[in-house]
Amino acid sequence: MPKYSKPVWKMIVETFENNEPTKYVDLAEIASRVKKSFSSDEVNKMTLRLQTIFHCVNHPGNRHDISKRYERNPCFHTDGKGKFRLLSNSEIKKFKKSS
Repeated sequence: MPKYSKPVWKMIVETFENNEPTKYVDLAEIASRVKKSFSSDEVNKMTLRLQTIFHCVNHPGNRHDISKRYERNPCFHTDGKGKFRLLSNSEIKKFKKSS
């Protein structure tokens, strides 16, 4: 049985889609949005942080994910200052690599 109602990266994507998807927000804001939208799941903040980084196409920390989620399922872009935004569909096609 899964720990959460849906994969954490999907929760993060949905919170971006329901707000301003092109606006950069920090990890604290992402955690706040997920907590508000998925309150019954009680997602761990470190899990949110890692899922955001591991699905981010240009974050240097994504290289520590041996499964390379940022290549198979690119979702986010960082401004390099600790803030993230959702990738557009055209950007996803550009960054996506086949598994």
